[in-house]
Amino acid sequence: MLLFDEEILFTHIGYAAGLATILTFTIQILRIIETKNVTNLSSYMYMIYTLGLVCWFAYGVYIESWILVISNLITFLCTFTILLLIIYYDAEDKIERERKDPQTGVYNFKYFNEAVPLKIAEAIATKQKYSLLLVAADNLTEIYEKYGQRNSEKVLKNTAKVLDKALRGSDMVARYDEDKFVVYLAGTDDKSIKVVAERLYATLNASAIKIKKDEVVVSARIGGCASKYAEDVEQLCKHAGEALREITFKSRSKIKIWKNK
Repeated sequence: MLLFDEEILFTHIGYAAGLATILTFTIQILRIIETKNVTNLSSYMYMIYTLGLVCWFAYGVYIESWILVISNLITFLCTFTILLLIIYYDAEDKIERERKDPQTGVYNFKYFNEAVPLKIAEAIATKQKYSLLLVAADNLTEIYEKYGQRNSEKVLKNTAKVLDKALRGSDMVARYDEDKFVVYLAGTDDKSIKVVAERLYATLNASAIKIKKDEVVVSARIGGCASKYAEDVEQLCKHAGEALREITFKSRSKIKIWKNK
C-alpha cells in the first residue's frame, strides 16, 4: 500500500524538479552578476533552451498543467535574464578587450590617448597637478636571445603587471611601444614625481621571475615630466622621452625627470 496517493506523489516530484531547475538558474544569474564573466557561456545555447521552454510552456497550457506552466514560465524568465546578461557583459568585455594590449594585459596607447586627456581636463578644472612617466625595459632583447621569445614575453607581461599593481586607481598604465610603458600619475607634481618613479623602480627591481633556474629582473630606465612643464599627453610624452634618452648605460641613476634648462 502506497503511503501517498500516486497523483499527489508525482505532483510533489514535479514541484521539486521545477524548484531545483529555478534554483540552478538563479545561482547562475547571481554568479554572472558577481563575476561579470560570461566567457564560458554560449548565447546560442541559451537561445535554443529559451525556445524550448516556450514550447514546454505552450504544451503546459494545452494540457492545463499548472506545474508545467508555472515552472517553465519562471525558468524562461531566468534563462532570458541570463541571455540578456551574456549579451550585455559580452559587449562590455569586447569593449574592454579593444582597450587592452593583448600581449601585456594593460591598456594600449590608443585608449591611453583617449582617456588621459579627460583626466587632465578634470585635473586642470580642479587645479590638481599630474605627471607622466615613460618606463623602458632595456634588457628584453638580451632576455630574448638567452631564453627565447616566450620567456621574453613573460618578462614583459610581468613588468606590466608589477606596474599596474603598484599604481593607485586614479593612475593609469599603458603599453607605449615594443619595450616601453607610459604611466599617468594623478595628483603628482614636479617634486613628488621622482619619489613615485623611485618607488616604481625599486618595485621592478624586487620583482624577479624564475626562468630556467635563473632569477631574471627587468633592467628599467624611467623618464618623467610633470604638468608644470607640459599640459597635454603629446608634450608630456615628448619631454619624458627626452629625459629617458639622457639616461645612458653608464648613468648611475636610471631615473631622470625633465626640467626646463
